[in-house]
Amino acid sequence: MTDIRSVQVADGFSVAVPQPEDALFSEVQFIYNEIFVERTYLKHGIRLSESAQIVDVGANVGMFCLFVEQEFPGARILAFEPIPATHRALLENLENHGAKGVEVVRAALGRQPEAQVSFTFYPALHGNSTRYPEQKKINQELIVEQIGPAAVERIMGGVEVEAEVCRLSDVLRDWAPEGPIDLLKIDVEGAELEVLEGLDPSDWRRVRQCVLEVQDLDGRLDAVLGLLDAHGFTTTTERAPDIPDVLRQSMVYATR
Repeated sequence: MTDIRSVQVADGFSVAVPQPEDALFSEVQFIYNEIFVERTYLKHGIRLSESAQIVDVGANVGMFCLFVEQEFPGARILAFEPIPATHRALLENLENHGAKGVEVVRAALGRQPEAQVSFTFYPALHGNSTRYPEQKKINQELIVEQIGPAAVERIMGGVEVEAEVCRLSDVLRDWAPEGPIDLLKIDVEGAELEVLEGLDPSDWRRVRQCVLEVQDLDGRLDAVLGLLDAHGFTTTTERAPDIPDVLRQSMVYATR
């Protein structure tokens, strides 16, 4: 079982992370800067309110949930995180920071339900944990280039875990059977299209805004943009901030 430890990311603000003590750097500091400092999820016309209903797919340790609770304390959030250790850290952070409006599901999302699916958890780089570890080859090559081959296992050494996969529309029937989904936030390390394909047409019509992080491998970015366009969204795309261009990570902002 992976240890959960506390990391201070700002004055008076610490979070629990599933990360070894000897990690070369703290990924959660990068995530904090991305969400709280750069306010990456409130750009290009994305707006939220106190009454917002938000779906956070790939909640990780809960940084975006905590940001929303701070900025819009009346908002309601449905958060998905499939990795067991990361899920434990997420629950601990929500409790420690008094986040009341978040319902957490320990599952991934996909185009169809699956009872047991293998995921790769990276203890030293938990935000990169994925159903598709083969897509992390480009990350490993970058580590070799910048740090050296000896660092690959220390940073990208993976542990296989299992998790359930659900369809988003199936979960929405219980959580919010009607009314708008004001923001669908997706950061799922390779499964973005599958999350979107798990929405029924009636639920697509309820989604008002989307923000996705997409690694553009095998034409995935164009496929995501095409699907959003087909459902009536106007999209803006930019390179993900502070991430090397070689990783081909983009942020997609979609509004109606």
